[in-house]
Amino acid sequence: MWVDRGVVDGLRVVVVGAGFSGLAAALALSRAGAQVRVLEARDRVGGRVLTRWLPELTQLDLGAQWIGPTQDRMYALVAEHGLATFASASIGAPTVLWAGAPRAEPSTQVSRVLGLLDEYAARLDPAAPWATPEAALWDRTTLGGWLTATAGDDVTADYLGRVLAGGLLATGADELSLLHLLFYLRSAGGTGPLLGMAGGAQQDRIVGGPPALAERMATALPPGALTLAAPVRAIEQTVDGATAWTDTGRVDGDAVVVALAPALAGRIRYDPPLPPLRDGLTQRMPMGSALKVHAVYPEPFWRADGRSGVATSSAGPLTETVDNSTPTSPLGVLTGFSYSTDAATLRGMSLARRRRCLLEALAGVVGPRAEDPVDLVEYDWSADEWTRGCFSGALTPGTWRTYGPHLRTPVGRVYWAGTETATRWSGYLEGAVRAGERAAAEVLAG
Repeated sequence: MWVDRGVVDGLRVVVVGAGFSGLAAALALSRAGAQVRVLEARDRVGGRVLTRWLPELTQLDLGAQWIGPTQDRMYALVAEHGLATFASASIGAPTVLWAGAPRAEPSTQVSRVLGLLDEYAARLDPAAPWATPEAALWDRTTLGGWLTATAGDDVTADYLGRVLAGGLLATGADELSLLHLLFYLRSAGGTGPLLGMAGGAQQDRIVGGPPALAERMATALPPGALTLAAPVRAIEQTVDGATAWTDTGRVDGDAVVVALAPALAGRIRYDPPLPPLRDGLTQRMPMGSALKVHAVYPEPFWRADGRSGVATSSAGPLTETVDNSTPTSPLGVLTGFSYSTDAATLRGMSLARRRRCLLEALAGVVGPRAEDPVDLVEYDWSADEWTRGCFSGALTPGTWRTYGPHLRTPVGRVYWAGTETATRWSGYLEGAVRAGERAAAEVLAG
């Protein structure tokens, strides 16, 4: 977008949050000539991404880690900042644990139901899902209820509820409206791109991890533009400007971009208070709940058995697993994901019992050798003070039509970013970047 620098020069913008959405907004604003201050609560940039390095140069991505086809902004940023990607490991055949028994693929009913969901999703405008003629019905219908009536049998309903509500939004099928799922599918182009590895959203990883890209984006900001360990506690607006208050003082601007999940944005104090419908939205869009666990082995032994390490399950503590090994390390990494009530149950266990439960579940995918890892690393984003859950927030059943229209609508001098506000690849790093750049464009347009 072309912007007259003469109009923008002198514009002061405060960006709250240095995740991918906040960084993308700040870069777009700075390059257009605005004076930008980015305030980040953590002592690092990147938001919901975090990479830990193990011996043998093993890259362990504890948060968001994948990009895939049509996520054009992420691939462009990787190239712009001198990084590269590598393909997710996919050696051998995937496994489906269907009612406890391994099989090569789920029932034919699964394909039928996914096709029906894609058909419904294609009817939505992702920028205004509430305007769809069926929105009232779909908004008050939970995914779980719809699957019970549509799937044809209990195992298919359970499997799809776990893979869709859990695997995509880290929530339960009875906690998610059909309308929100359809919006999510529409924003990514359907179930195929979302659920796929090669050719889908899980196709590639970033060499060095997503934090390496976030750090280079932050380095590209003007000197002094970024302040870490500065949680914003309050935002005040007047006719002359806006002020963000941190624990150490104030930062003044002409506009503020809040690049946080709505649940976290709602914890900031606003003066004047947010309008009731915007504040109500923040109360009705909780973060997802997931545990991500990495079992590390001397080698990816499952490949010799013809297994890929990729699995989905209709029951049990883990909904899905992937081979998260990297091409530069000899170590094997098998990563499992637990969601919603399954994750809550695991959190309530002792460390020893949880470890035993997780390793038994992994053994059900790749065999008994899975019970003897050299390391077991778990990360719980719900326990992270400045995240409080993952992958993203989802509007609760019955709320899209009333509160959804206020998801992106600016409030005076306050503009909203964050992946939850994206209409393309919502919930992903791609969505975060697109949302940040959209919010920047809104600020620049005045």
